[in-house]
Amino acid sequence: MPLSVPRRWLFALALAASAASAQDAVRVGGDPHYPPHHYLGADGKPQGFDIAVLDAVADAEGLSLSVEFGEWSGVLDRLERGELDLVPMFISDDRRQRFLFSRPVMRRHHVLYGRGGERITDVQQLAGRRVAVQFGGMAWEWMVNSGADAVLRPVNEESLVLVEVVRGDADFALLPEDIGRHALVAQRLEGIEVVGPPWLELDYAFGINPARPDLVERIDAGLGKLERDGQLEALRRQWLEPRAVADSRAWSVWWLLPIAVVLSGVLVFLVIERRSHRPPA
Repeated sequence: MPLSVPRRWLFALALAASAASAQDAVRVGGDPHYPPHHYLGADGKPQGFDIAVLDAVADAEGLSLSVEFGEWSGVLDRLERGELDLVPMFISDDRRQRFLFSRPVMRRHHVLYGRGGERITDVQQLAGRRVAVQFGGMAWEWMVNSGADAVLRPVNEESLVLVEVVRGDADFALLPEDIGRHALVAQRLEGIEVVGPPWLELDYAFGINPARPDLVERIDAGLGKLERDGQLEALRRQWLEPRAVADSRAWSVWWLLPIAVVLSGVLVFLVIERRSHRPPA
C-alpha cells in the first residue's frame, strides 16, 4: 500500500534523524591501563586526560560518546574494522596508512629505562638484549621495524612494562616518558632509571576510522575551541603535570600529625599524674 504524502514526510524525517544520530554517536576505544592518559578509575568509569578532552569536545560539538576499553593489541584492529570510531594514539607513517587522524593534541616521546651503569645512545646497542615493550604499542612497532635484533619482551599493559626490569625479566624497558614517570610513583618502583636520550618523539592525536571522515572535522573543530579558550592547556596541567611526587611527600609529613597529637596527650597526662603525686609543701 503506497504511503500518503504526510506519512512519506514522517518516514523521511525519521530516516534523517536516524542518520544524524548515527553521526553523533562515537565509539571510543583505548587501554584500561594507560594512566594518566586514559584508564578505568577505581569506580570502574573511564577517566584520564584523553577522556577529559573528548568529553569537552563532545559537549562543544554535540557528540555522544561510548567508551569500550580492551587489550591494546586488539584495539587498533577493531578501529580498522569499523567496530570503533576513535582511539587516542601516537601518529606514525604505518598508522597513517590505516587510519585518519585529528589535529595533534600534544607532542610526546619515549625513554629507555634500565638498572643504571650503562648508557644507551643508539638502538643498535640493544642487539641481543631483552627489552620490555607493550605488545602492539608504538615502542613495539618501532623496535620491530628498527632492525636492532633486540629480544622483545611483550607485555599487555604498558603501565607494567617497568616491572619486567625491576624483577629481572628484562634488561631494559621502552615506553612513553609520562607513562613511565607515572608508573614509578604509583607502583613505588625502585632500582631503575632512564638510561638513554628521548626516543620516538611523535605527535599524539585521535586516530579515526577511515569510514568516518565527518568525525575528523568535528573533532578538529572541538579541539580548536578548547585551544582558543585555554581549556586544553588547563586539562594538560590537571592530568599530566607530575603532582604525584609532591602529593606523596605531603602525605609523608601529614601522616605524622595523629602521632604527634597522641604523644602530646600522653605528655600532658604524665605531667598531671606527676603533679597529683607530688607531696604537699
